[in-house]
Amino acid sequence: MKLTMHPVCNESEYWRTRNFLREIFLLHDRIERGWNVARLDYWRWHLIANLQAYPSVENSLFVWTTENGKIIAALNGIVQGEARLHIHPEYRSPQLQDEMLAQAETALFTTEDGTPFVYLPVDSDDSLLHETLINRGYEKKPGRSNKWRRDLDAPIPEVKTPADYKIRSMGGEEEHPARSWASWRSFHSEEPNENYDGDYSWIRNMQSAPLYRRDLDIVATTPNGEIASFCTIYYDDYTRSAVCVLVGTAAEHWQRGLGKAVIFEGMRRLQRLGCTRIFATAFDPPANALYGSVMNEKQVAETWLKVIK
Repeated sequence: MKLTMHPVCNESEYWRTRNFLREIFLLHDRIERGWNVARLDYWRWHLIANLQAYPSVENSLFVWTTENGKIIAALNGIVQGEARLHIHPEYRSPQLQDEMLAQAETALFTTEDGTPFVYLPVDSDDSLLHETLINRGYEKKPGRSNKWRRDLDAPIPEVKTPADYKIRSMGGEEEHPARSWASWRSFHSEEPNENYDGDYSWIRNMQSAPLYRRDLDIVATTPNGEIASFCTIYYDDYTRSAVCVLVGTAAEHWQRGLGKAVIFEGMRRLQRLGCTRIFATAFDPPANALYGSVMNEKQVAETWLKVIK
């Protein structure tokens, strides 16, 4: 079968790729063998738009199509050097995987200390891809991520939190500065405050994503309106699934159950909307501890890297 590869360079092709991810997600019984479409939205409207992980979608998203134009595979870069493969299960083959990895090595590599390389997380039980990676000279490296999930088919537990915190939906643009500061204190708590640039325009970009809705952007606030914790969820009603795309608690509010509280509130709201499964990915011990306490299933993804010679 003849396949054609090309970059996604217009809106029509981007939306076709979104629907392709939905299609293969359902074919995999809503297990993330490819991305949930919510992750694609987060990638475009946060990692590309805010963090400039790549100059544009066109530089970092590629699809393979059949002669009649059907998309059967997609490849994208996350940050410089990190790739993701998404393949229709009926068309999956060592040859196609090999072509996709070759494209990743050409278009998505990065360089450190003069050495070019590319890497990707791969499910620990994906033996077919493991074989292709080994044949192309990839090696498994330390570092893994856990892809957590939970079915929303049972009541969500209540979490006891200090009475002076209020859990509610994110407010309007007037709350963007407070929300941005909470994010800084969550993920940069060891840096001096003067390193904070005060720019909160990134929140508007995240809220521009097609799957964003403010009632699923949950915050925990103090009596004086300070945002202490947050959980932003993107919900796809087509697949009745959701992804926690950004969760954090400001350092001065740690160890008070706020992370669990905002996630559980999000889950209750998702249930009322008809959502039946939620996902989150963790790379470090604190995130794994949090998601492990609110979700009950996981896939392990291992890191495979190739030094390009």
